[in-house]
Amino acid sequence: MWSICLEMAPYLLLGFLFSGIISVFIDDSMVYKQIGQKKFSSVLKSTLMGIPLPLCSCGVIPVAATLKDYGASKGATTSFLVSTPQTGLDSIFLTYGMLGPVFAIFRPVAAFISGLFCGLIVNVVDEEEHIHHTSNNKIKKNDSSFMERLTSGLKYGFLTLPEDIVVPLFQGLVIAACIGFFVPPDFIASYVSANALLEYFVMLLVSLPLYVCATASIPIALVLYSKGISAGAIFIFLMAGPATNASSIAIIGNIMGKKILYIYMVLIACSAVFFGVIFDLFFEINDNVLSQHIHQHIHDNAIYIFFTALFGFIMANAYYSKLRKNISDIEISGGYNSNHAESLDLVVKGMTCSHCKESVESSIKSIHSNAETSIDLSSGKVKIKGLNLDELAIKEKIEGRGFTVES
Repeated sequence: MWSICLEMAPYLLLGFLFSGIISVFIDDSMVYKQIGQKKFSSVLKSTLMGIPLPLCSCGVIPVAATLKDYGASKGATTSFLVSTPQTGLDSIFLTYGMLGPVFAIFRPVAAFISGLFCGLIVNVVDEEEHIHHTSNNKIKKNDSSFMERLTSGLKYGFLTLPEDIVVPLFQGLVIAACIGFFVPPDFIASYVSANALLEYFVMLLVSLPLYVCATASIPIALVLYSKGISAGAIFIFLMAGPATNASSIAIIGNIMGKKILYIYMVLIACSAVFFGVIFDLFFEINDNVLSQHIHQHIHDNAIYIFFTALFGFIMANAYYSKLRKNISDIEISGGYNSNHAESLDLVVKGMTCSHCKESVESSIKSIHSNAETSIDLSSGKVKIKGLNLDELAIKEKIEGRGFTVES
């Protein structure tokens, strides 16, 4: 695990930096304006916008729901849902550092093609009349100064983003370490890799319901490759794993409808297998390339040790901050009273990360701007305190973002 951390630290730090900058310099009003129409250009722009964003398969859902709410076509929304979680600037840098340039280039290319293809197919089969919201009154344009936006971007890149990935990344490292320690070198090669189609099917079956972000999937992929899984099967895992999980599948059905969900799942599966086969056919990866790439820089290198220590500090701070917020939310949730205001208790199902939490908060604020809100992410409990609370409107707004709400 230490050697993996040594290799991944500088690339993740660089990814955090660029992800933070992109998060504030791509204006929401520009995004909504560009992808609102049901045509090829909207799908193309939506796919391109999604590729560099550091959002997981759950974090992308409230963003996609907002896009759809403001008038994005189902095709453009689907292309965003497909291309965004597969990759991001942080995972691209880390893929290059741990898996080499071929994987690093092929991942965003596959994300682009699959996102574009899925969006166009959905536009063709979607029979509902699309209404383009020409008014952007609900969209707030970012008028902050350059330095304010830069500071906000750095806070997002080195504080908010690490909070989102610290748990799945740690889980990915633990899984990778367990596979490396407990699975014999010839076990997978003997029972799975002997049949390429079986290998593809097993990897797809494991990947689709698994919650693993684009970054956390990389150390797992590296260890699986070392155990004998082909590069193509590894690519299926890298593509399908981050694109879907059991929770996001249910929520996408609520947002897009069952018909679009089925199309989405079939296209993800077919695209992953297609690009996995292409990878095995046209890219020959020498058995020693990845292991050489891992060890070529890091032995007793003070710079790598420094970056690893810095990365460790950032992730430890992220976990502490995440834990502190959860405890604070629980305490506040238990301490609410109704002295001079109404109090509304809800349970919101489907929240998994800070992006989901922010989406629920913004939904509530859009109905009652002065309401006080406390959200316990782990249990889904939401406490709202304010005057003349409209429970029905709040529920409808939150459910419009793809979540399920109970009183």
